[in-house]
Amino acid sequence: MSAQLTPPDFLAALEQERDRVREFLRLLEREQNALAGGEHDRLLAFTEQKAARLLELRRFADARNRMLGAEDLPSDRNGMQTWLDRHPDERIATVWNELMSLTARVREVNDVNGVLVAARLRHNQASLAALQSAARATSVYGPDGATRLTASTSRALASA
Repeated sequence: MSAQLTPPDFLAALEQERDRVREFLRLLEREQNALAGGEHDRLLAFTEQKAARLLELRRFADARNRMLGAEDLPSDRNGMQTWLDRHPDERIATVWNELMSLTARVREVNDVNGVLVAARLRHNQASLAALQSAARATSVYGPDGATRLTASTSRALASA
């Protein structure tokens, strides 16, 4: 993409950016379903996919910011609004508004995913603490290597 885009070029670029944000939102929603469904083994794959998608989204935002900068406009919503005022085109305004709505939804879903991950982390930390406490409280193995499970050991391990 060149720094000085014509309105038709800019429309095409915004449509591509909007479509990529929509795909990213779908990815976050799939991640949320996995988190809610206890499919935690899938989280690493989501993290890798999100990193790749975020890099791609950054390239689109950078290209848009260069275009705004070519007209001495700030690379923010005010700069974009000024650009839209200078180049009135209902289609571009519509795509821009869709893009802004999608990014707001991405933030919401990402925030919920963060809460779900934090809750899972707290659960895992509590389970680990219970296991560590049980291991410190009682010795499971005797000096001869034989298992020594007492009633208190069994209860402590069961609570983990």
